[in-house]
Amino acid sequence: MKKSLMKAFIIILIALIGGGIYLKLVEFESRKPWIKAGIGDVLGSELAIQAGDAGKGLKTVRVEGIQGQTAAEIWAGEIPQGAGDLEKKIALRPLPKGLADGAILIRITAEDRSWNGGNVAVFEKKTVLDTTPPRLTILGGPHYINQGGAGCVAYFGDEVQASSGIRVGGVEFRGFPTKGKCGVTFFALGQGVPANVSFQAVASDAAGNRSSMAFRPAVKKRVFKKDSIAISDRFLADILPYFKERDANLKGNDVDVFLAINRDQRRKDAETIQAVCRETAPKALWSGPFLRLPKSKPMAAFGDERTYLYNGTEIDKQTHLGVDLASLAQSKIPAANAGRVAFAGPLGIYGAAVILDHGLGVFSLYAHLSRIDVAVGKDVAKGETLGLTGSTGMAGGDHLHFAMLVQGVFVDPVEWWDPHWIKDNVELKMK
Repeated sequence: MKKSLMKAFIIILIALIGGGIYLKLVEFESRKPWIKAGIGDVLGSELAIQAGDAGKGLKTVRVEGIQGQTAAEIWAGEIPQGAGDLEKKIALRPLPKGLADGAILIRITAEDRSWNGGNVAVFEKKTVLDTTPPRLTILGGPHYINQGGAGCVAYFGDEVQASSGIRVGGVEFRGFPTKGKCGVTFFALGQGVPANVSFQAVASDAAGNRSSMAFRPAVKKRVFKKDSIAISDRFLADILPYFKERDANLKGNDVDVFLAINRDQRRKDAETIQAVCRETAPKALWSGPFLRLPKSKPMAAFGDERTYLYNGTEIDKQTHLGVDLASLAQSKIPAANAGRVAFAGPLGIYGAAVILDHGLGVFSLYAHLSRIDVAVGKDVAKGETLGLTGSTGMAGGDHLHFAMLVQGVFVDPVEWWDPHWIKDNVELKMK
């Protein structure tokens, strides 16, 4: 009997101790909640917070803003039991009553469900509240742009912009700071983009506030030439070996190989060019009008809409995004303007090619070279020899394919050769 009572006593004692330990560690746990907040030196129109509790779970979270003697509630909420961690983005525009842009202390308080009355954690961060979007004022004018052409806009902001630019439809052309709160953007209306596309000036500040305003240059419509190119067996026999030597995956009959090059390789080349044009000097490296290949005759224009025919049947359509210039075979190619070599080497359909960065997102491309005389990273002067003309890549004869690009978008080179266009659209805008 005594042994049974002792055993029962021990079991009850163990249960009481275990229960006490459970209550102490689980129900009356003393671990505080954790809090994280996306707050830097400047806080914009949105505050991202996270909070959680490894014990009984969150009960309440409260966010306050304190300026001087004023404490204003920004957000508060009760967290449903079992809801887990909190992750929330809080809009700060419009600001809660009593708060204004300027120095502020953000205080976040989180309480858990512990039976000890609730463990409380407090997070505080001093920052500068800025919920006002930057405003841009377009300088100069009038502004116009040709279809397939380029434009330049200078602007002034009411604050220093973290980023700015011009959006054309869904394509944004980033701007570059000039001095103080001013900036400049070169933008393009790509060949094939409709004349009624929307234009907007956009800007964001260090706090992440973003603004946009309508900007409407006069768009000069343009009709591009339509051209038919007959693809002969002799042409295929001349150009295809160049590509087959470089790509063992090119298989099939000559027409199939040609189409793979004219479509797939062309697309890959465009991606390469886009990648090259993402890095640019933050200042203009050039001045004045661009040079054209001396003593050359234009063989094809920018924007020509080409239909390719084989034995009289249409097999493909592509757009010519440069100007073909023919001179004497293996003529010296001058740099159209001062810049830095951003690319030099084989470039698919363009053959041996050079791309120059002229700064502010402006690039020139030289294709089908028989020899390249410059290397990536070299600074070149206006008129300095880049190499010799040739017929590498998809070229039917010795010539220079010359192209201009604005942040990766091809534009008509003829504008950049024109001193009047340079003066009206670049120099007057950047003064």
